[in-house]
Parts: sequence; structure tokens; C-alpha cells
Amino acid sequence: MDFYKNFDNCQGNVIDSLKMLLYQRHENIFERIDFEDDRIYLEPLLFAYVMQENNSYLDSIIFGYEKNPKSKIQVFSNHTGTIYIPQIGYLHTQEANKELFLEGKNNMFFIIDHEGKEVSHSFEPIHFLDENIEIVKCQHPLLKKIFFDAQDEIVDVEIEKTYTKHIDHANKAIQLIKEYFPTYFDLIKKTIKKIMIFDGEPNSFANILAHNMIFLNAHNENDEVFFLDHILHESAHVVFNTLTYNSKFNLFNYPFDTKFSEITGDVNEHGDLYSRFHGLFTFIIINACLEIVINEKALQGKQNEEVIGRFSLNMKRFETGINMFTIPNLFTEEGQDWYELFVNTFNQIYERKNSLINSIDVSNQPYVFTFESFKEVNKGFNMQSI
Repeated sequence: MDFYKNFDNCQGNVIDSLKMLLYQRHENIFERIDFEDDRIYLEPLLFAYVMQENNSYLDSIIFGYEKNPKSKIQVFSNHTGTIYIPQIGYLHTQEANKELFLEGKNNMFFIIDHEGKEVSHSFEPIHFLDENIEIVKCQHPLLKKIFFDAQDEIVDVEIEKTYTKHIDHANKAIQLIKEYFPTYFDLIKKTIKKIMIFDGEPNSFANILAHNMIFLNAHNENDEVFFLDHILHESAHVVFNTLTYNSKFNLFNYPFDTKFSEITGDVNEHGDLYSRFHGLFTFIIINACLEIVINEKALQGKQNEEVIGRFSLNMKRFETGINMFTIPNLFTEEGQDWYELFVNTFNQIYERKNSLINSIDVSNQPYVFTFESFKEVNKGFNMQSI
């Protein structure tokens, strides 16, 4: 299976689906935005928009993409008073969680409240990482609902003070992927239009409600090795969502959203069948790239040790994941093709790197890899000999 060859067709299917959903809501939509400009239909907030029922959000989402933008539109501030408009930028106000109006006059923007009074604001343009990937620096009201804690409660996260510390780290990770894993990097360029870096309770994630965007939970101690691992991981979720947007219904001999515990008989298993299968795809991407980075000695010292630790942990979790799917009559023919790709990729990497993988102790690692835990149990390992 060569999913790289199928990718453009699959992405075209996703775009066509979004166009149809937009047209069903707004029959005049293609009079406002260019039907042929697929760049528009990769906008993450358009996916968030069609997944909810409030039509009022549309104007502010497509304003920067419109052929002839309206002179006055409704806009929405978030919990910090910031209004984010794709392709335009950020309008910072003191009005938190408010419905306001944006007016354009003489090439200037004005914010107006419901009483017609002007609201003071400052403007900030869009920020970009390397390779023209936008770094989103605030929560949009439509995205707030995808930030959950362990109790499935919606939580606030810190963005402004977090992303500024990690721009260089994210850029270095992007360049590592571009240099050492260029074929996959081409898919990142096609899919990952926006990245949000935050600090809070949710782990890093991707969500179909904001398709073509990834959310990375970073802390002060994290550097480009963290971002290398997590950009690969979360972008792979976006890529697999694209590749299986239509076919996910045909991968298994069960409904794709069947609880995994019902398949395995283990009540302690979490998630559904499709989401757990997703994880296997992320492992083929993460481990293929990290193996190359290790082989090429792209990183030195502590960073080299950390990438080896992360590689070993991901390979061991990959093996566990593969073994969980050894269930009779689980897959359709297409699902079996994917599973064989996962198994074959694991076997090929493991054959080359089993000595390294098995020489590393990752038994004390929490869900999110920490270098401190790694060093506790690998003090005597000579990384320089690799």
C-alpha cells in the first residue's frame, strides 16, 4: 500500500465534502468565496463551523477569503477579549466573550458594540512558523469545546506566554522533518495549515473538528526533540483522517465507532475501534522519521539521548498496539491492507534496530515521555557508542 500516491485524491474528497456541507447551509456560498481555490477549504475553522449550527460565525471565518468582503460583519471575542479572523489577524479588545461588529471604512477596521458605540482595540497580524505554517496564538470560541481535562470538562489553557518560548524549537523540528523525512514532509505541507502551542491539562492532540490544525501541549523544558515527536504524531492523525475520511466506514467488520473494549472484551480498554487504529498509523510515521534522525546523527548530546528514548518508547508501544489488533474477522480487505502495512513497517524497523530498542529501559515512562524518567533508569547506557 502506497498511501502517498492516494493522498491527493483523498484530500480532494475531504474538500468536496466540506464544499457540499457549506452549500447545504448557504446556497450563495460560492458567490462569496472561490469554488476553485482549494486553499480556502483547508481552513480549520470551516470544519469547526459545519460541525455546529450557529450560522452567525460564517462571516468572520470567510471574511479574509471573500471575493468582495462585506463592509460590516458580526464577530466574536474569546474569553480574553481577542477576536481572531483567519487571513486577517487578531483584534484585541477588553470585551470578553462578546458578540460585536467589525466595520471596514477607508481601509481601516472599527469594532462596534450592539449599541453602535466604538470599542477600543489593537490589531496584530497573523504569525507564521517556517514553511508558511500559521502559529495560532489564541482560542477561537468554536475551538474552546475541544479542550478537555481528564474528567471531560472544558478547560482554559495558556497560549500567549507559551508559544513565544517555543517558536525556535518548533521551527527546528519542522526543518528536521523537511531534511530527513521529505516525502512525509510534503504531506505536512499539504495538510498542516495551523499549529497552536499551549500549556494546560490536555495532552497534544488533533481533532477532526479543526481539521488541518494540530495542538501541541508544551512546557518550559521542551525543545525541538519534543516538537519533532509531537508534530510527527499529531500531523499523522490529520493525515490519516484525510486518507480514511470516506473509507473509515469500510475498514472493519464492525461499525468504526464501536468501543474498543467491546472488541477486545477488556473493560479497561478506552477509545473506539477507529481511534485506536489511528494510533498505529502515527507509529509508522514517528518511528520511520526518528530512525533516520538517529542514523544520521542529526542531534547531539542530551537531544540525541532523548530522541533515542522516544524512539524506543514509541516502538514498544507500536508493538503493543499491533498485538491488540490480532482479532479474528476484525478487518475488511482494505482494513487488512492497512494492518499489514503497520505490521510490515514495524518488523522492518525492528529488524534494523532491535538491539538499540531492547537496550533502552522505558518501563517507568508516563504517557507523555519525560527525559528525567528516562535518565533515572538509563544512567549507565553509553549513547556515544551508537
